[in-house]
Amino acid sequence: MSPRIEPDVTVRAGDCAPLVGDLFLPAAAPAPCVVIRTPYGTPGLWPEAAALAQAGLAVLVQDVRGRHRSGGVFRPGADEGPDGAATLDWVASRPWSDGRVLLSGTAYEAFAAWCAAGHPAVRAVASRQPWPPDGTPATDEELWWRTDLGTGGAARPGLYDLITGLDPDAGADPAAPGFADRWPVPLGPWPPRPREEAGRLATRGVRAANVPTLHVGSWYCASAHAVLRHARLAADGTAVMGGWASPLTHRLRPDCALDVLDGPDPADLVLGWLAAQARGDRWSVAERCLVIGDGWTGRDPLPPEPPAHRSVPFPEPRAVLRHDPARPVRSLPHSAALGPPEDRPDLLRLTVPGPLAWHGAAVVTAGAATTAPVDLVATFVHARPDGVRTRITDAVAPVPAGGGRAELRAAPVAVRLPAGHALHVELTAGRPPRRPAPPVPADVALDLGPLLLPPPEDRP
Repeated sequence: MSPRIEPDVTVRAGDCAPLVGDLFLPAAAPAPCVVIRTPYGTPGLWPEAAALAQAGLAVLVQDVRGRHRSGGVFRPGADEGPDGAATLDWVASRPWSDGRVLLSGTAYEAFAAWCAAGHPAVRAVASRQPWPPDGTPATDEELWWRTDLGTGGAARPGLYDLITGLDPDAGADPAAPGFADRWPVPLGPWPPRPREEAGRLATRGVRAANVPTLHVGSWYCASAHAVLRHARLAADGTAVMGGWASPLTHRLRPDCALDVLDGPDPADLVLGWLAAQARGDRWSVAERCLVIGDGWTGRDPLPPEPPAHRSVPFPEPRAVLRHDPARPVRSLPHSAALGPPEDRPDLLRLTVPGPLAWHGAAVVTAGAATTAPVDLVATFVHARPDGVRTRITDAVAPVPAGGGRAELRAAPVAVRLPAGHALHVELTAGRPPRRPAPPVPADVALDLGPLLLPPPEDRP
């Protein structure tokens, strides 16, 4: 008997809202069931579901409330606990189920999984690049997420790129008066704020999951910190950190100069791990941590805690950034233009030549006196000898009018730059479209502490 598919399967939520999904059943039943609850539409998950069914697992891929075929209204972060519990109750009671549930997902799907992780039927959770990322989201990434994926009854893949392709400055200032009326889709409250309650729900789910968990992340994704934090909190967690791009977590331009690194495919990692957990087999992977500039290693990607930082002083510890709102410093995509970086009065740069290595969260501290409120931004850039400049990570700290003390703590990353390469740390007052810039002229006087770099991982 071959695996079979039952489309449009309906589960009733606690308020009787229909939650609709597609069920993939293996040749032999009863069997453990993988549940993936998604706001992005189920067809993109059908290949994974079919592969798991071939491996002997049942799979339910379900539209979350208010998306695609499911009833109700989609409220990001609000309903996944009770709706997930209702779904798992239903799965565990089916005659084709052996009562064991494995949860999986990428981005918001991972959040939905963590919200249901405390259910008694759950035996394992696989989380890839989970939503929400820690901290205040980058403006361009948040605008993209809300435009393409996070509002309305269905995903609109590609709409943000189409809008900004027609007008590159269309999304430059979402906080401008009347912006919401001009944007083609409703955005909800703006400006973006840390999704503290959703983050707490995910953290609570990680703590509640006393089962094996897999945490797959990318150093180039805003979720890197959340991936590693979840892996630390998990009772039986395994982390794998690479340099992948995900269409659900961050985007790369078609002409991106970011190297495509050989290594394990993240979707294959998750599928192999889920199948091993269902069989009760031991799972291991030889390549658990990508070190940018140096390749893969089998070492644990979790940085040491707390790290002993190396101090690198700024050549000009006292400086003034002069921000011109008519010509702000633009944010770098993951690949920047070829050629030398621009020298400007509104950009302060520290260059650290290679060889250089660190593993964890780099930190810049500064006293700032400013004539207007600003978001002080530190952008960490890998400069290659051939002129390609790649944004590795960034950090942001708000400074009120008048000034104050700022700590800019970057997302964690593992980097090893060889001789001839260099690290640029670039300080600016905002960096649109990624980070908002002041709408008025601003002078920012800085009194900088050293750049603090955590030590690299030890080589095997």
